[in-house]
Amino acid sequence: MLATRIANDKYHGQSIEDPYRNAENLEDPQVATWVDQQNKASKKYLSKINKTQYLIERLHEHDKSNFFTISKLKVAKNSKHFYLKRIAGENIGKLFYRDSFSGNEILLYDPKSFKKDSPIDYIINYIQPDSKGSKIVVSITEKGKEISELIIIDVATKEVSPEILTNSWVSEIGGVTWLPDDSGFIYLYHPEIDPKSQQFLKNTKSVIHTLGNSTSDLVEFFSKEYNKNLTIDEADFPLVSLKDDYFIGEKSGVGAYNDTYYLPVEQMKTNAWKPLFKKSHQIKDFIIKEDTIFYRTSKNSPNFEIRKTSIRKPNFDNADVVVKEKKDTIITDFEITNESLYFATSKNGIKADLFKIKNDKKERILFPYVMGNMELSSKGIEHPELWIITRGWITPTKRYEYQEGALTEKSLNPSFDDTQLKDIVIDEVEVEGHDGEKIPLSLIYNKTVLKNNDTPTMIDGYGAYGVSMIPFFSMRRLLWVLEGGVYAIAHVRGGGEKGDAWHKAGFKTTKPNTWKDFISCAEYLIEHKFTSNDKLAIWSGSAGGIMIGRAITDRPDLFKSAVIEFGALNTLRLESTPNGANNAKEFGTIEDSLEFEALKEMDAYHHIKQGEKYPATLLTAGLNDPRVPAWFSVKFAARMQAANASDNPNLLLIDSETGHGTDDTKLKEFERYANILAFAFWQTGHPDYQPKE
Repeated sequence: MLATRIANDKYHGQSIEDPYRNAENLEDPQVATWVDQQNKASKKYLSKINKTQYLIERLHEHDKSNFFTISKLKVAKNSKHFYLKRIAGENIGKLFYRDSFSGNEILLYDPKSFKKDSPIDYIINYIQPDSKGSKIVVSITEKGKEISELIIIDVATKEVSPEILTNSWVSEIGGVTWLPDDSGFIYLYHPEIDPKSQQFLKNTKSVIHTLGNSTSDLVEFFSKEYNKNLTIDEADFPLVSLKDDYFIGEKSGVGAYNDTYYLPVEQMKTNAWKPLFKKSHQIKDFIIKEDTIFYRTSKNSPNFEIRKTSIRKPNFDNADVVVKEKKDTIITDFEITNESLYFATSKNGIKADLFKIKNDKKERILFPYVMGNMELSSKGIEHPELWIITRGWITPTKRYEYQEGALTEKSLNPSFDDTQLKDIVIDEVEVEGHDGEKIPLSLIYNKTVLKNNDTPTMIDGYGAYGVSMIPFFSMRRLLWVLEGGVYAIAHVRGGGEKGDAWHKAGFKTTKPNTWKDFISCAEYLIEHKFTSNDKLAIWSGSAGGIMIGRAITDRPDLFKSAVIEFGALNTLRLESTPNGANNAKEFGTIEDSLEFEALKEMDAYHHIKQGEKYPATLLTAGLNDPRVPAWFSVKFAARMQAANASDNPNLLLIDSETGHGTDDTKLKEFERYANILAFAFWQTGHPDYQPKE
């Protein structure tokens, strides 16, 4: 057991005892030794499950059957296609391009050539070509760190510019925006890139890099310091994009909506940013067409409407409605081409439709099969092409192009052999929650499964930031089903499956609905004889760790095992982390008495009870995680092991080679999934996954 070092914190007149505060310092010799012991013990447990290797081999087999995988596709204005391609059996992808969709494929860059003398596997995690496709910015990272370095490649010559830009994070938190004349680009610069520093993720700034200039000649363009009149907070991410003839500046972060400003391109050197709309206008995304801004909003329309107003004389409180809100579906995306306005809808986050509006007439666009999810994009308002990415639980991701009334599949990924899916059943049901609310639950299983309470069942979910658990094909889910299990996805409150109101119903003080919905879904599966509590495993990570952690501390009798990856398990200490101030927008702050009570209620670490019989747990985390510190998992594991009165194992795996589960090599990803599936099968009694001595 890890020795305790108790800290007493005072919050609004309450004293909270924290017995493992010492575990927050992973460099403490005692803590480091204990973590090392836990890693060895956990690996020893898992190594006794011989069939884990079988799962890894099945993942590799599926990978090889695809021949190759295409990702991060970007299309320039002149139709040049840029993308990453990973050949089956390879660990990382390379950058390719072609002059058009049907053009010849050309290798542009292999990340193995980045720092050739280094033994590290570098990964391309973001690309952005300029408007003509003549130059491309490539972001390169390592070991799941996400913080990256940017290189610039001349497409015609394949030459890499000598300047390497550091201190970037463009894979997700802000991208690259090329200037209108392609003479340079704007990106989000991070002054501090050490995740252990309290200044990490603070005072970031959008800067301009001009091609050919020194990397030290960055020009500040949108930031707390440069735009003092805009009250940008140190935890905000001041992001810049280019829409039509305007630069758009957003005070971004984990919040659902942002205060947003605009600057006409011709006034680029004036710093004369003007307010466009406020966070209170609840605008999710928007498109500028000449003097008009079209936008998708949940203001007085929780299922979203599309409205429009003037950009130079905006009136967001009395804008024209282009597409009215529907009660039974939400508007999830929209695009405008030179032909029409298009919008996608979703029912319960799992059934999507596409519509176009032309000359005030609405028309549904038909697809060859039912879509689970749609994502729209285009070259811009002056071009006719609309691109649609479609996904489903057991259907591969496909890309379509729509123009002039014709729908054409234009997928770069190959089709895979789907004969193994012929007996797979998808059930979409609604579960009655603790307060009568209907919770969507997606079920994936083989049609031969008997409803006899004896089937290993896995439930996952998330329930935060308004993020929906959208349908997409997942080999890890399919493996669970092919091994005889039922896989369930709970669309709990806190997500966006039922619009903005669904998010707000699992947000800050309403957060308990998230894990209560999850518990209701588990009870449904037991009541309807899919499984029993001895056969029930649950799995999530990051902010989904709140849901899993509180589900097992609230109802330890309901589950046999729980997997939590890089989980947010100690929310009262969230604001002590570099990413905490930003996440306070979603979960609350300890400075506010009501939000403090909410954080205390969602803190799974502080709900562990001495002498309680808890399910088996597997906690994983990466030392390079820039979002959720690994010590959340360490503290939870230490307290769980000390308190648990059951014989169920509580395992901890801390990996020094990974981060938040993104930007991992393919081998790391396969090993991670196989260990989790094998652990859950072991605990739910699958005979083929019992440990061998």
